[in-house]
Amino acid sequence: MNEKRAVTLLGVTSVLTLVTVGFLGYRLYEQSRMPSQEELAQQARVSRQVTTETAQANIEALLKVTLPDLDGNPQPFAQWDGKVRVINYWATWCPPCIEEMPMFSRLQAQFGAKGVQFVGIGMDEVDKMRAFVKKTPVAYPLLVGVTRPSENPGLTVRGMPYTVVLDRGGKVVLSLYGGLKEGELDPLLTQLVER
Repeated sequence: MNEKRAVTLLGVTSVLTLVTVGFLGYRLYEQSRMPSQEELAQQARVSRQVTTETAQANIEALLKVTLPDLDGNPQPFAQWDGKVRVINYWATWCPPCIEEMPMFSRLQAQFGAKGVQFVGIGMDEVDKMRAFVKKTPVAYPLLVGVTRPSENPGLTVRGMPYTVVLDRGGKVVLSLYGGLKEGELDPLLTQLVER
């Protein structure tokens, strides 16, 4: 009986060893097929982008409206025609939105005299935005976008932050979900103001 058990145990052990070796071999094969860190970063960036056609149609709808600022004063987008515009959708509850606002303020100060205008569209309650600005001053206009977002495609976003950069003629040159880095935006603005 012991001999029969020993043979059965040896068979089970052999099968388990083969399964383990096969599984490890499969894992190594799958890892060799995985994209590199650079490829993953590029894929992430592409997935954050909005097609130029979609972004352009939404922005053209947005540029025709007037939105209130934090004091309730109407601010038509037409007042910034002819400028390079950086339009950023944000909310007080969005950490990446808050993180990039000081950088936007620095770039507004740096490029404002060269014809660049940052505009923030708050997709939040106006009282929360006012309280935020008291603690964290912003060097560019903030408009209230939650008035009736469903009535304007330019106010419909699928995530935040969402930033759109327009050249002086109103053509979309960048439309991206997720936080931006200064190293991404500064060179683009430099190029656009030199055109």
